[in-house]
Amino acid sequence: MAELDTITIHGFKSIAAIDELKLRPVNIIIGANGSGKSNFIGVFTFLHAVREGHLQDYVSRAGGADRVLHFGSKNTQTLRIHLSFEGGRNQYDVELTPTDSDELIPSSERVSFWDKEKFPGGRPYTENLPRVGKEAAIGKMQGSRVMRYVRDHLDRWRVYHLHDTGSTSPMKKTADIQDNRFLRPDGANLAAFLYLLHEQHPGSYDLIRRTVQRVAPFFDDFRVEPQQLNTDKIRLEWKHKHSDAFFDASSLSDGTLRFMALATLFLQPESLRPTVILVDEPELGLHPYAITLLASLVKQAAVKTQVILSSQSALLLDHFEPEDVLVADRVKGGTCLSRLDPLRLATWLEEYSLGQLWEKNELGGRPTGE
Repeated sequence: MAELDTITIHGFKSIAAIDELKLRPVNIIIGANGSGKSNFIGVFTFLHAVREGHLQDYVSRAGGADRVLHFGSKNTQTLRIHLSFEGGRNQYDVELTPTDSDELIPSSERVSFWDKEKFPGGRPYTENLPRVGKEAAIGKMQGSRVMRYVRDHLDRWRVYHLHDTGSTSPMKKTADIQDNRFLRPDGANLAAFLYLLHEQHPGSYDLIRRTVQRVAPFFDDFRVEPQQLNTDKIRLEWKHKHSDAFFDASSLSDGTLRFMALATLFLQPESLRPTVILVDEPELGLHPYAITLLASLVKQAAVKTQVILSSQSALLLDHFEPEDVLVADRVKGGTCLSRLDPLRLATWLEEYSLGQLWEKNELGGRPTGE
C-alpha cells in the first residue's frame, strides 16, 4: 500500500481546491509551464516546514501569507491540508489563517485514527491539537501514538531539487563527513552520503557505481575518503577508467553529476530511503538513455517507497502506465489534477506511446486559454 492514500489541498498558491486526490506508489505529474506542478510538490515542502516547527520561517521566506494563499488573503481566508495514510487508518488535518501582520497561524489541527477492519461500523478517534505559539503542534508537542505516527512519517518525506549542477553547485563543494543521516534535497552532502554507503552498505554502493557506469562508461569508481589535510571534510572525487589523474565533480558534465545524485537517491538502502521521494523535473539535462534508466530506478524504488515526480519529458512518460500519471491543468485560474484513465486510452495505446499522445494533445497538460 502507498505511504499516502489521499491528499486534500485548499488555498495553497495556485491550488484553489483539490479534494481527496488518490496517490499511487508512482505518481508522474505532467502539465504546461505555470500549470501548478511545482506548487503541488511545494505543498510537501510546506508540510515539512510545519513538521519542523518552521512555519513562520517558511511564510517569511515566501514573502508573507499573501504569497502562500491562493490569490492572497482577500480571496482565500483559510489554507487547509488533509492527509490520509493506510486507507484512512491514520489522518492529519491542519487549517491555517492569515493575520493582520501577514503571517499564517494554525487555527485548527487534528489527528485521527480508525481501524476499520476491527471496527467497521465505528467512528474515527480524533484528537484536537492545541497551537504552540504561532507554530503547529505537530512540530512541537510529543503527543499520542497517532500524533507520533504522523510526525514520524512527515519527517521521512524528502523533496529534491537537483537542478543546480553549475560551478557553484552544492554538490561540488566540500561537505562535512558526518553529514550523512540522509541525502540532502540539493545533494550538498552527496560525497559524505556515498562515503557512508561505501563503509556500511557496500552492496548498495556497488549498485550505484555500476549504474552510473551504464550512463558514463568512462567512469570507474567514486573516490570517497576524508581529505588528508582535514579528515572532517570530504569532497566528491572520482576515478577515470583509463587515467590515474585527479578528477573531481567539476570535471563531470551537468547531466552526469545529476544522474549520480539521482542514482544515489533511488538506489540507497531501504533503511535510509525517505518513505516518500518527491523530485521536481529529474530529467533535466539527462541523455535519453539516462532518462530510460531513471524510469527503471523509479519503478524499482516504488516497490517499497512512494515516488512523486513532476516532469516535462514525453520520453520519461513513455516508461509508465496511464494510471501512474497525473495531469495538471489551469481551470479558472486554479490548478486541477486528474489521473489518466487507462480504459479511455486503451485504443490509442495500441498505436501510440503515452509520450506521443501527450505531444498530440490527447492527454491535456498543454497551455490553454483561461
